[in-house]
Amino acid sequence: MASQQMPFDPVHGASNRGLGHRRMLLSLMAVFFLLWIVLPLLLPAQAYLLYWLTAPLRYLGVFVHEMGHGLASLLSGGSFYWFQMDGDGGAAITSGGWQSLVLLGGLLGPAVSGSILLMVSTRAEKLRIAYLILLLFFVCGAYYMIKPLFMSSSTYPILAQWHATHLLGLILPVSLILMTVMLMRASDAWQRLVLQCLGIVMCYSAFSDTSYIFQYEALRNGMYSDAREFAALFSPFSVQGLPWLVFVFFAALIAVLNFALLGLGVGRALRKPA
Repeated sequence: MASQQMPFDPVHGASNRGLGHRRMLLSLMAVFFLLWIVLPLLLPAQAYLLYWLTAPLRYLGVFVHEMGHGLASLLSGGSFYWFQMDGDGGAAITSGGWQSLVLLGGLLGPAVSGSILLMVSTRAEKLRIAYLILLLFFVCGAYYMIKPLFMSSSTYPILAQWHATHLLGLILPVSLILMTVMLMRASDAWQRLVLQCLGIVMCYSAFSDTSYIFQYEALRNGMYSDAREFAALFSPFSVQGLPWLVFVFFAALIAVLNFALLGLGVGRALRKPA
């Protein structure tokens, strides 16, 4: 009696159903750990060149980071004027709100989002919901990028900081929107794979630029990193006079929380899907 062959699934090995999937997740974790954490510490000059190889993924992290600041400001009663991106990174233009929550929205927002994506990727019935939420998030980001076009400079003097060239940043959310729509038509296996890749990238994005968490010195624009601003809120020192050891303590705490969220999400993603 002839045996019946099952059709080959090109992403079966990368799904949640076997050793291949576990190897993929763990390998992805190892690659970004090497690129965004180990190499910058050992070979900072060479690591900077490698950053450009992962630039699209870094900008995804910047997008989630800045949107985290903006949405946290809204949730805590503040204002979210607009969001801009350029070659040097991004900025969420906000005012008011709980400063500690606004800072944490950027420092932990990507890792929280990434961990949630990893966890829901194991639930087949929630995949479509996850992609709808992602779609709404990317559309929201695009809206806040074009919002200055509908603002009056007489009402919002801060609008002087915005330039039309910032509209070039729309390439990212528009690309993400198109990708999300296409993936909503893909198989469950592909949807899980992409969600989990995005989740790991988001969890690691806090370390994709040395100025993100571990930059103690003032940035090029004269301001300080989010981690240093956050540390100053919970210490008796000003942000300018913050001792290095105090900064290291808070930066390490934020890093540990990012890793914990990554571990939580990956631990759940390695299980058999429901």
